[in-house]
Amino acid sequence: MATIKGPLDFTGSFGNMRCYDDPSTGKRILGKKGGFTRKQFETLDSLQPTRDNVNEFIASSIWASLFYAGLSDLKHLMHSHCYNNVTSAGKHILRQDVTSLKGFRKIEASKDLQAIAQIDFNKSYPFRNIIRENYVINFSSDKKTATLSIPGFVSATDVWWITKFLAVRLYLVIAQTSDMAWNPLNKQYEPVVPDLEVLSCKVVSEWMYNNSIPIDVNLPVSLDYPAFSIPGTAVVVAMGVEFALSAINGQPYALPHSGSMAIVKCYAE
Repeated sequence: MATIKGPLDFTGSFGNMRCYDDPSTGKRILGKKGGFTRKQFETLDSLQPTRDNVNEFIASSIWASLFYAGLSDLKHLMHSHCYNNVTSAGKHILRQDVTSLKGFRKIEASKDLQAIAQIDFNKSYPFRNIIRENYVINFSSDKKTATLSIPGFVSATDVWWITKFLAVRLYLVIAQTSDMAWNPLNKQYEPVVPDLEVLSCKVVSEWMYNNSIPIDVNLPVSLDYPAFSIPGTAVVVAMGVEFALSAINGQPYALPHSGSMAIVKCYAE
């Protein structure tokens, strides 16, 4: 494999050669075509460990994609590479399944809430460094409503940003995530409960101007139906903090990534 430095400049395939841009290095990479055929990959006994690894990588990717979609209302407060951290959490959860065969292990998020809670969504601006931990999250007995409470919230001292800000507001998102399991009939990984990511709900507070006036924050957000109606699901509550540095037409205005978010509570049946 070689890096092109001369006048030859192409991407794609050319004869038995292929050329592509490597985003991690910013270089153009030239290499020969090769490797196993699709039939060999699917049938050779020597490639069974590789097939198992590919299966489980796909499972983690599917789970991460659905989990990430359920938190899409907070994407503007996430780091651009946080999806890799979500996928890593899926792989960690998958490895906890010691009863299934490798290549077909389940991602039972409902049994490993700690792995979900520890996902880092904003490496540049960690949530714990942005807001003082005097907030409380409660989940109602009817399994529908999560409520954020901050008694005596003071915007001038209870939150921090890298530069002076005009106003701050809070987000609360409640979402359900499904376990992932191998479906032998369809020969693929599928969520145990489909379409949960589209049922997530959010609420956003009013803008609170940067001052020393205490405000009692009470921010509830509710699912349309009680959680855990079907086994194999978990509920996550995510919280976001967004900062406006200026105003447009008298209204606070926030640029993308002006804030941070994190999963603050997880629940399972």
